Amino acid sequence: MNVGQQIRASHDQTEGPYMVDQNKLFEDLKIWILQLPGVTQATHRFGGTEFQVEGLEFMHHHGPSFLDIRLSKDDQATALKNGTALPHRFAPQTGWVSFRIEKREDLDPARKLIQLAYDNARTSMEAQRTRRAQSRLG
Repeated sequence: MNVGQQIRASHDQTEGPYMVDQNKLFEDLKIWILQLPGVTQATHRFGGTEFQVEGLEFMHHHGPSFLDIRLSKDDQATALKNGTALPHRFAPQTGWVSFRIEKREDLDPARKLIQLAYDNARTSMEAQRTRRAQSRLG
């Protein structure tokens, strides 16, 4: 392995007896996200990829290990209180939380937060469709 490959490998893995390829972990998570009904991916305005349901972003990532996830205010409060998520750096007032994937065991709690965000986004879009339909009738 040349020096460039060693640098990339050290960036992609956490330290410890079981080296973890964070790109692989994120790809596994991405496959799971994209199997959720109606989910699409797009380039995020600040880099990385965002995931949407019916055009509404419910999460994005910065590199393979740092996720930003949009929760309802109640779910956000619960996740922050029980330590499941970190406060978002720039938009904590809007329900956003952050989550770091450092090892395979982090995937399950990440999926749970993402599922909450996905469900919230779907509910929001369904409510928006209902309001539009009612406004056309009225």
